Amino acid sequence: MIIRIATRGSALSLKQAKIVMDRILEFNKDVEFKLIIVKTTGDINLAKPLYEIGVKGIFEKEVNQAVLRGEADVAVHSLKDVPAQISDNLTLVMTPPRDDPRDALVSVKQYTVDTLPPNSIVGTSSLRRRGFLLSLRRDVEVKPIRGNVDTRIRKLNNGEYDALIMAAAGLERLNINAHVSEISPELMPPAPGQGIIGVVARRDRDDLINVLRRSNDEETFKEAIAERAFLSRIGAGCHVPLGGLASLNGDYIDFTYGIVDPNGVEKFINSIRINARDPEEAGNAAAEDLLRNAHGLVAKLLKYA
Repeated sequence: MIIRIATRGSALSLKQAKIVMDRILEFNKDVEFKLIIVKTTGDINLAKPLYEIGVKGIFEKEVNQAVLRGEADVAVHSLKDVPAQISDNLTLVMTPPRDDPRDALVSVKQYTVDTLPPNSIVGTSSLRRRGFLLSLRRDVEVKPIRGNVDTRIRKLNNGEYDALIMAAAGLERLNINAHVSEISPELMPPAPGQGIIGVVARRDRDDLINVLRRSNDEETFKEAIAERAFLSRIGAGCHVPLGGLASLNGDYIDFTYGIVDPNGVEKFINSIRINARDPEEAGNAAAEDLLRNAHGLVAKLLKYA
């Protein structure tokens, strides 16, 4: 079987496609692959912060369309970039084992969130990261930054920023040589799906789905389903400053979630433990808990959906 994989062309996207291919080959020795490189709106429009472009699935939509048009068999994504609602003709079929879901502060001078000097310039285009950082450090300045991982690191090394906030998983996958200080989810709840690579296929491809399912990491898949159910129940898009992390722990899912306004003035963070029997129901329960405790803040911030 030849599997055509649609992916973006960035170094991180290609590395993630390689992780998926290696995982599939562990369980299916007679598979070959062909990469289909897709340029997305997010790759083309680098002038604006992501939340200002006004397109859902800015890194996902065109890649999935290649599958829908029959140009590729599967699409590979950073799952945090995939909206809770995708085409009815597509389904999430596989996740390799999850990498570190946390956010990380990246710097040249080995800063942590606590040791950043006052008035430091920190780069991120995520409203969630911006808001949670400012809630902890009102004395720093957050500036938007766009581009792939290498571009961002180059801007950091050139002195345009004192630090960046990025996904720890992406830095690990690319073996970035910089000082990385991971940030606790209890201080900065990660984006739902962060650290997870998602593989999407057409629902009607039973032959392909059967092959991919053999390669699936069930623990990661359950966490993905819980986090995406959480996102869906809230009605939030990728740009709402909302975090949610499901951690499978035996018969339970420990779910840490939070929401923050982009200026860090108002936030809510909580953790609950839910039975892991039904991951989707666990995600819904976490969402209901958030809606009960922070309904006003959620309603105010859904404008970014």
